[in-house]
Amino acid sequence: MKTASTTHEAQTPASRGDPALISRLEARFREVTQLLYDTRVPPRVLSERLAPFLAEDIVFVDPWQTGGGRETYRRGAEGFHRMLRFDFDITQLNIQLEEGQEQGRAIVDGVMNLRQFSWLYTYPLRTILVYDFTLERSADGELEPRIHFHEEMWSLGDMIAAVPGVSWFYTKVFRPAFSVGFLAASEFYRRREARRPAAAH
Repeated sequence: MKTASTTHEAQTPASRGDPALISRLEARFREVTQLLYDTRVPPRVLSERLAPFLAEDIVFVDPWQTGGGRETYRRGAEGFHRMLRFDFDITQLNIQLEEGQEQGRAIVDGVMNLRQFSWLYTYPLRTILVYDFTLERSADGELEPRIHFHEEMWSLGDMIAAVPGVSWFYTKVFRPAFSVGFLAASEFYRRREARRPAAAH
């Protein structure tokens, strides 16, 4: 079952804009994320609903790949919806607008649920999404986002910790053992430094 999404607006000067605009942008990027990261959305519907948000020079980056151009992005998104099965639970969504400029950044923190083998296991992958955008006037005069850059970031540690059969060893054995080793090495270098004579001034 999917958990309810929540939104937390950061209290930074960059995000203290028109509350109505911030709220509308939050809704837009929630919609974009749910379109892109829920493969139950049919590819044709994805392309049609996503099109108004994509700039011609949009670039996509994740830990494995990068690519640019509106058509390349659109075809890649459609391909993922045909090839894989996943959805996305949003934990936090933050909008930052640059003061005095019609551009900004949306940051989405959540969990991508990979369901390719859901009969056996749903793989939860914590993911942070970054969208850089500009604002343009729509036909009805509203400011709407055009995405120029979309980055998808995963935690390697979370990825390893979510692997069945590996999770227990990684979290209960490897990480604590590595921590002990790191602290021992730190103490060794601290004591070695303390034994050195003070540098002449």
